[in-house]
Amino acid sequence: MLFEIERDAFVEGLSKTVPITEKRSPLPILSHILMDASNSELILTATDLEVGLQMRYTCDVKETGTVTVPGKKIYEIVRELPSGPVSVQIMEGSRVKIVSGQSEFLLAGMDASDYPAWPALDDIQTSPIQADILLHMIDKTIFASSSDDSRFNLNGVLFEQAEDTTRLVATDGHRLAMIAQKIDVPFTSKVLVPKKGLQELRRLLENLKAEILMGFEKKNLAVKTDQFVMTVRLIDGDYPDYRKVIPGTSDKVVTANRASLAQSLRKVAVLTSDRNRGINIQVNPGRMEVTATHADLGTARDVIEVEYQGEEFLVIVNVAYFMESLAVIDTETVSIEYHKEGAPIVIRPHPAKEYFNLVMPMRK
Repeated sequence: MLFEIERDAFVEGLSKTVPITEKRSPLPILSHILMDASNSELILTATDLEVGLQMRYTCDVKETGTVTVPGKKIYEIVRELPSGPVSVQIMEGSRVKIVSGQSEFLLAGMDASDYPAWPALDDIQTSPIQADILLHMIDKTIFASSSDDSRFNLNGVLFEQAEDTTRLVATDGHRLAMIAQKIDVPFTSKVLVPKKGLQELRRLLENLKAEILMGFEKKNLAVKTDQFVMTVRLIDGDYPDYRKVIPGTSDKVVTANRASLAQSLRKVAVLTSDRNRGINIQVNPGRMEVTATHADLGTARDVIEVEYQGEEFLVIVNVAYFMESLAVIDTETVSIEYHKEGAPIVIRPHPAKEYFNLVMPMRK
């Protein structure tokens, strides 16, 4: 293998594939990137056996071939090179020679035949969707998915199709986020996509003002563009019936300025602890009082004006969950629905949009 590629394109491809490589795997080859040079094209492949990514770049292929190289090290090398052409050549023993100007590196690689096979995706049914729409839907939900590995079926986002509407739902058992939009995604019922895969997909979709192709097969989600293909292995597990925890309509609806409420929560959060993030929210007509108590440090209290004319109520919530719910809302004001003691509070944009969040109350 011998090819020449522009340094900037090479760095871009490596910067996108290196985060996929597995750093702590007992299989050393998963920390490597597969380089395949043929037909005036370089294909960079990375996988951790759950998430896979292929990036394609035009290059001058003088001799076709494949090899794997340590992802992090080749990225660190190429990143330090000046703009201009970079020559890459396989030497004896799968060593890779990298040359740029007066700089030369010899990096130990591994035989490409040992690299995991790429899934066959030629027959997968895909539908076009704007990248920013999918990114928007992921952003509104992924934060609420669980990070607890023991609850693997909550470590992802549920994709659910109902007629012409696609719904994304995430929950960790303490909060829930849901968004629904009219987009055509080619699956008939529902699939569960792991959080890690969506985080990597999100990274690729940022600043991408283009249409992507999205599809599902039995075990994988696939997203394609002219430049990349990403696969994410789906979670094989049952998702809880989230509909049971979504309350109906309420006559206790508080409307507040989102920035003012977020600032108030940050103030009192200073006097919560890592073990107890609970804060008290007391609502009276026109007024919300937020308080926190730390057994060793003291108390915090803040009051903001709100629009509310119903009966007073008190709810205790995890302040971190509440702040994260506010952070994904993009309207100037928010509405907070209280239903009854023990029921989740519902946090929505105001005016209402296509998404909302739930936060379960804490015990008094």
